[in-house]
Amino acid sequence: MVEKSQRDFDFIIIGSGAGGAVVANRVSENPRHSVLLIEAGGKDLNPIHLVPKGFYFTMNNPRTSQSYTTEPYGDGMTGTWPRGRVLGGSTTINGMVWNRGWAPDYDAWEKLGLKDWNWDRFLTAFKQLEDHELGPSATRGVGGPVKISITSPPEQASDAFIEAMGKHGIGFVRDPNGSDDERVGYVASSIKRGTRMSAARSFLKPARRRKNLTIVTHTYVESLILDGTRVVGVRGRHKGNEVTYRARKEVIVSGGPLESPQLLERSGIGRPEVLRAAGIPVVVSSPKVGENLREHRGLMLQVRLKDVAGFNKQASSFPRQMWAGFKYLFTRDGLIAHGGYNIVAAYKSDPASPRPDTHAFFTPISTSAVSPTSGRLVVDKFPGARFIVSPTFPTSQGSIHVTGPKAADAPRIVPNYVSTDHDRDIIPKVLTKAREILATEPFSRYVAEELEPGPQLIDDVVRYTINNGVAGIHTLGTCAIGPDDDDVLDERLRVRGIDNLRVVDSSVFPQMPSGNCSAPTQALAWIAGDIILADNA
Repeated sequence: MVEKSQRDFDFIIIGSGAGGAVVANRVSENPRHSVLLIEAGGKDLNPIHLVPKGFYFTMNNPRTSQSYTTEPYGDGMTGTWPRGRVLGGSTTINGMVWNRGWAPDYDAWEKLGLKDWNWDRFLTAFKQLEDHELGPSATRGVGGPVKISITSPPEQASDAFIEAMGKHGIGFVRDPNGSDDERVGYVASSIKRGTRMSAARSFLKPARRRKNLTIVTHTYVESLILDGTRVVGVRGRHKGNEVTYRARKEVIVSGGPLESPQLLERSGIGRPEVLRAAGIPVVVSSPKVGENLREHRGLMLQVRLKDVAGFNKQASSFPRQMWAGFKYLFTRDGLIAHGGYNIVAAYKSDPASPRPDTHAFFTPISTSAVSPTSGRLVVDKFPGARFIVSPTFPTSQGSIHVTGPKAADAPRIVPNYVSTDHDRDIIPKVLTKAREILATEPFSRYVAEELEPGPQLIDDVVRYTINNGVAGIHTLGTCAIGPDDDDVLDERLRVRGIDNLRVVDSSVFPQMPSGNCSAPTQALAWIAGDIILADNA
């Protein structure tokens, strides 16, 4: 806990995930800046956080994550979206996939009218972040704080899957981030010698020795303290007790795409009709706060395998899990040393698409049931595999808004899955292409049957995807940057209409990049560090 005499800081950063941890590291590089980093969850001291497969136990654990329930969608379904509430945020509980996207994803920002926000700027940041095991190249970095490794060793079912992909013109690559071509390869992950490289481990651990950086945990920020339209501090609770901290220069909100818009709205910044309905006085009208919510919605295909082992045998019983864990302790290798998936791919499900329009993950593990006691997926006793496919660039937009003035008031989350013509048109093509790949030699010789969604699913693919599909947990866009006066943030990530306030997390992204969100968010935060240091030189 911070002493009363230490309640004033130059910078206050809210959230220690992919955005906040990077910004805290960067801004505290200057010893003249006193920096407070606030995390709602606890410390990341449990050894399970170092184990890549540990996310199986932490992603839905209330001690390490906060689960958000959506409004009903489709035929009355609801979804649960977990987010990390622990030092390192979601990077401490995620699947560690290091997908960066490619040039058009970021050059689109500049085309919107955001000067100097382009691929060159992001690529420079990516290369500064990375310490890639494949070594330096025109698109890879070495010597940075984030260790990147490629899933290994090769595995029989996965190699057969890669070969099948090749027969569809989807070529094998060692580095899945090295181009925008149709491609398939073993996953690039933020893993170092079989251990997770969370944002806390990559950025906060080396910065903690700095005397000008203070980190507090178990502290939830409920609202910003305003002097007119100038942010001067934050108000929150530490283990039930009210606390306030003052900011002499800036407050940086890095709560993520679900928490950041809620904090702005609870502080009176947002759509006037939303604020009034929630009983919150309007300080600044910002109509796009909480809007533009983007999320991947795709399909999980699971197959029963034959004549190949896969990974199920290693994880289908407690004794086998213990044996795999025992081997991991001594080798830092094997099943437990991998992230969520073995293989990542990008390709066209619609031949007319100008770029790969589908991103996919494959792993030789299948789970056909849920434990009634733990709620976790149960690995099948027989060999199996799962193939998750999603349209890369969904155009459907949802929203998240507060429903009351207090932090305890649950937000209203409207996913609005697959609601545009574009998304409804491509979903059936995504399923058709995925089935064609699974039916291609040599992988097809190992397929005994399709377990999920099952061969009976031919029609109503869109309806099935809305109701029974999978969310990528790649939510973004709810405090988006933009050139217009009604966009939430300006080109220096400042909240329009408010002084001394920025947002730095995945809520900033105006559109979905072609991949996962963790790596792009860390690159964004690295750039934000440059901006903040320059503005406060």
